[in-house]
Amino acid sequence: MAILQPIHNIAEICARKNVKTAILCPGSRSAALTISMARHPEIQTYSISDERSAGFIGLGIAQASNETVSLVCTSGTAAYNLAPAVAEAFFQEIPLLILTADRPPEWINQYDGQTIYQENIFGKHVKKSFTLPADYTHADAVWQIERVVNEAINLTQSFPKGPVHINVPIREPFYPTEHEIVKFDRQVRIIGNAVISKTLSRQFFENFYGIWRSCDKKLIIVGQQQNTELSKVLKNISDEFSIPVLSDIISNVSFEHVISAHDVFFSSKNENFLESLAPDLIITCGKSVISKNLKQFIRKYQPRYHFHIQENPELIDPFQTLTHKVEVSDQYFFETLFSDLDIMKFKEGDDDDENSEYFARWQAANQKSQLKLSKFLLNSPYSEFKTVKNVIAQLPENAIFHLGNSMPVRYANLIGLSDGRNIEVFANRGTSGIDGILSSAVGNALSTSKLVICLIGDVSFFYDRNAFWNNYLPTNLRVVLLNNHGGNIFRIIDGPNRQAELKEFFVTEQNFTAKNTCTDAGVEYIRVTNDEELEKALATFFEISTQPKLLEVMIDGEISVEIFREYKKLFADFS
Repeated sequence: MAILQPIHNIAEICARKNVKTAILCPGSRSAALTISMARHPEIQTYSISDERSAGFIGLGIAQASNETVSLVCTSGTAAYNLAPAVAEAFFQEIPLLILTADRPPEWINQYDGQTIYQENIFGKHVKKSFTLPADYTHADAVWQIERVVNEAINLTQSFPKGPVHINVPIREPFYPTEHEIVKFDRQVRIIGNAVISKTLSRQFFENFYGIWRSCDKKLIIVGQQQNTELSKVLKNISDEFSIPVLSDIISNVSFEHVISAHDVFFSSKNENFLESLAPDLIITCGKSVISKNLKQFIRKYQPRYHFHIQENPELIDPFQTLTHKVEVSDQYFFETLFSDLDIMKFKEGDDDDENSEYFARWQAANQKSQLKLSKFLLNSPYSEFKTVKNVIAQLPENAIFHLGNSMPVRYANLIGLSDGRNIEVFANRGTSGIDGILSSAVGNALSTSKLVICLIGDVSFFYDRNAFWNNYLPTNLRVVLLNNHGGNIFRIIDGPNRQAELKEFFVTEQNFTAKNTCTDAGVEYIRVTNDEELEKALATFFEISTQPKLLEVMIDGEISVEIFREYKKLFADFS
């Protein structure tokens, strides 16, 4: 057996267990891992030099495909640069297999180059961390390596999905000899993992229906999730039983009567109006919600009952109102709920839905606020808010919309996306950082033939512009860059906007543009400075092309802040 055969077999195990995309960061200590991944006929590889960007490109691919993606890096601080993407993957429950090459244990802390403490380097932000044996000559060591790699991959896909780390100590020689052929052992051990879908007893549903009948004002809230099929069953429940369904733009729940403008009308300070929407029962699913207004509303007007549907065994309660946690898939829960309610309605001849008046109040608020916001933006000057509305209005059908954090995701959530264009929305809301948005969108675009549109702010873009530093930029990528020359959110939120240090230490004003970055990367660059130029650019921006494209929207940040404040005033007394 070749000395490095057990390491080469890691690629074989990955391929056989459907981990068929590998992001490879250059380095010598990781050479055996890199070469085996690159030479395996069933593994698609991408060479990405910047580990931070590499981590997020891998995350973007895994996010879109829901399949485990492997990340490979060399020893030393290279592994630390994967940490932001690993943390995002952990909180978004995205499957990643992180393979970090390392020196043998006796050389740690011995003034040897590229050597740090790598065991458990990602702490609580991975589901589990393993370290392989440094010597693999004994059969037991080979058995351990194969068992650990199988277990790690299984863990990435078991609920809740997420990142798993394997630290791989490797001795020299790292490279195959001139005449050595890298082979993959088809007899390598493959250990399957049967994932069992949980179901609920009839007794649970009988108890639940007792609570259901006792509550007149029922509400469903959907947080971030990627199951586009959920819309169908929630539409059926909402239409047939007059139940308001609240959806953030990152919830991927879109149908005619969905409540998508809640973040707008919850800006109201009218207590009577807000109290009229207070629920008796809420059912939540998905992960985080964007709207701070929604969280504050539920915390203030607490329901008698709150059921949260999630397969993750952790008890998560951002509304501070949880009374029941239900560990099943949201699709199963709502399909069973609709089926049973339909039967009950038929048997009992119940055509009088007491929730209909409550439902009507939500519908009226949603429609009125949408019309009011549209009219406001139509008549407002050129700004970030208006630009985001115009971009969303022009998004083509069946596209993927990747939202940047800070203000882009907030503007997009206020405007909403509920018109049936079948647009799937992604955002890095696990940690809500700005450090890998563009790279995640690049990864997303690499995994699909659909058009991927990334809406991003200038600080986020320049922080992650190494996303363009690779040879794989896909032609289906479109980037809309809102450049107000700094972090404009700090002009908007209360606190920093009242400080003398605002511009230098919070907004961090700069005069960069994306033109040179695009030229270097071979990205078509378009620049606009007003509404007319934007309208003209958007008319062709989403068309098929032989290059990725970037549209840089130059905007005065202070004017955008004034527009946003006018919007807040407009809805302060909404009812």
